[in-house]
Amino acid sequence: MPIDMVQRFVVEVDSMALLQKYLRLSMQTALQPEEVAVKVVDRSEKYLDLHLPSVLDENKNFPVIFIGGWYLPEKGKQNTYFNGYGPWETFHSEGKKSAVDVAIKHVKTLLEKNGEQWFKEFKKKLGDGYNGGFNHFDGSIGFGFELRACGCFPEWLAISIVHMYYGK
Repeated sequence: MPIDMVQRFVVEVDSMALLQKYLRLSMQTALQPEEVAVKVVDRSEKYLDLHLPSVLDENKNFPVIFIGGWYLPEKGKQNTYFNGYGPWETFHSEGKKSAVDVAIKHVKTLLEKNGEQWFKEFKKKLGDGYNGGFNHFDGSIGFGFELRACGCFPEWLAISIVHMYYGK
């Protein structure tokens, strides 16, 4: 008997347009949020490894943004799941725009604003992507984004920078 559950979700894309499409789909299914929160991963945090989802491969992924979904607080109450868990930035519906729409716009802005720096850090940490299994004669390598459901509670989505392999 289906209950509209997403058990595993991982996709790698090489364009912002595709990332936005999958982000919308995943936020509406994997998260099913009433409230959406976005957090930029702080690489200078002393205990960063404690906060990274265990599903990420340190030799492949370079997490840059976490997205979480939760329920709205009871009427008249200020506290929500994300209050006190800074630096989460929370989003709710604004007029005709849903919380998902507002959060996706924010994520796009963050990626456009910080993308060049994050790609530099990614390349410095994980190299250009060429290795014994895929070398210069096999094709070219670019950068893209991995979007994955983290399998934690409450459910998070992680956006990471990854290598994209283009065979000849």
